[in-house]
Amino acid sequence: MAQAPVLNKLYNMANQDQTLKDKLKFIAVGKDNDNNAMKMWKVFHKVPFPIIADPDAMFAKALNFSNYPVTMVLDKSGKIVWVHVGAFDNAEEALKGIKAVVK
Repeated sequence: MAQAPVLNKLYNMANQDQTLKDKLKFIAVGKDNDNNAMKMWKVFHKVPFPIIADPDAMFAKALNFSNYPVTMVLDKSGKIVWVHVGAFDNAEEALKGIKAVVK
């Protein structure tokens, strides 16, 4: 939950950046959470991007990771272009990392 404000800020910064705008998709996955929990979390934290419930951790299993939170950025084709495992509290630093890989 602590990641929500930072992710919201990162999302907004990426959408305002002319070199990134319309090149990225943000999607949150709630490991071990159901749809109702994710809907409440999205509303409570005013998350502007889609959130998908993953009650059985199938997403984590498919990508072979178990640590959460995991932040991934996908390009428009669906390719994962940036991954950060663990919490981060600096949207500006994350944006720099993303800009380095998104062309």
